Amino acid sequence: MTQAAEPGPADLETIRKLLFGAEVARLERELAEGRRAGLEQLADVERRVGQRLDELAQRVTLQLDELSRKQQAHAEKVTQLLDQVMAELTRRVDALLAETRARVDELKAKTAELERRKLNVADFGASLATLGQRFVSGAGPESTPSG
Repeated sequence: MTQAAEPGPADLETIRKLLFGAEVARLERELAEGRRAGLEQLADVERRVGQRLDELAQRVTLQLDELSRKQQAHAEKVTQLLDQVMAELTRRVDALLAETRARVDELKAKTAELERRKLNVADFGASLATLGQRFVSGAGPESTPSG
């Protein structure tokens, strides 16, 4: 009788390759498809994030432009108000200077008038003194008026 040869380790490996080869190929295909799908999803996410960043950048740019316009308008208003304040201050300073000059001129005129009066009083006093000396010297002891 002939005896069947028992399968050896090489035969088991061949059987495993035959049985599991199709499964490994299927798993490799699924893995490749999963990688491709993951890369596509990643590319899609990157594209959407890029779009969102572009939208945000545009909104930020618009807000900065609006802020810049408001700031410029505010600066113009402040400048206008400062110009008005400076004009009013200049007007008031000019009015005060004119009033001060007028008062100084009045004081000068009054001082000049007082100087003239002082000179007049001094002249009058000198005239009185002269008259008094003449009167005293002319009315000696012999010429006293009798009554």
